[in-house]
Amino acid sequence: MKTNHGAGLVVMFLTALVIGGSISAHHLRGIPHYSYKNNYPETPVYEVVETADNWTVTFTYYRIPGQQALDLAIYIRDSLSNEPYSGAVAFKVFGQHEDPTESHTLTAYRNPTNIYKVGWVYEDDGIYYVRITFDDSLKTQNILFELSVGGENRVWYLLCGSVMIVVSMAAVVGVLRRKRKPARRKVH
Repeated sequence: MKTNHGAGLVVMFLTALVIGGSISAHHLRGIPHYSYKNNYPETPVYEVVETADNWTVTFTYYRIPGQQALDLAIYIRDSLSNEPYSGAVAFKVFGQHEDPTESHTLTAYRNPTNIYKVGWVYEDDGIYYVRITFDDSLKTQNILFELSVGGENRVWYLLCGSVMIVVSMAAVVGVLRRKRKPARRKVH
């Protein structure tokens, strides 16, 4: 019985294309969908949760692909009543060696998903700090978050891609070798 290895190779190739296409469809800005939190409309790259008195504050940021820019987002809720904060929130971003008093303050208001979000453009890769300020009925809350931008390690992309290429080539070579070998018959 003669088998058609070429058809099997084509099916394998098309399957890889379909699987690869469906995987990228489940990513947002390169982050897999299983990183979602109930409070976020997007997948966070970095997330830190802090507590200030009775407030639980979740800070995250998202890289904007192809730009030196980030979306900074804060979710604030009362840890006793579980209700979201409703006032304005001030974001102040400054570099590791910059004076925070010379930085511009960005004010954000709660969006329909209870998130405070601002866009921020940076000039240089490095360590930055984000000071979040909001007023509750008792006092002004100040929380400081650290973030590191730039300097991505793309070695993992190269390594994974190389492994996939080697495995694919080994499969193709194996199929071609089997196709070339003449069938051996048993002689009785």
